[in-house]
Amino acid sequence: MSPSASTGTDNRQMAEQIYDMLMGDIEPDLLLANIPGLDEKYKGETDAEHKARMKKYKDAYEKFDVELAEFMGKVKQETRENKRNALKEKEQVSREEESDKIADIESAFT
Repeated sequence: MSPSASTGTDNRQMAEQIYDMLMGDIEPDLLLANIPGLDEKYKGETDAEHKARMKKYKDAYEKFDVELAEFMGKVKQETRENKRNALKEKEQVSREEESDKIADIESAFT
């Protein structure tokens, strides 16, 4: 399997896990594993019940979209903070190395 195919599979699995994590708290019927069995589960429902369920699912997807946007915002913020912290650490190490080199040069002249 090529690295890009592996990454695509990994990304899909991660997306599915995030979907189920968020949707599980909103509407368990809409978990990926449950969707294929919904027709069987609700085969005896009336038209009114079906319409009510579809409305409930529509509302669930709207709530999911809001929660996903919030989740992704948190991920982006955390990623920016991690990047900033990594750069600060790298800068600190560089300063310490430069300071050591300057001290070595100064001691060579004394």
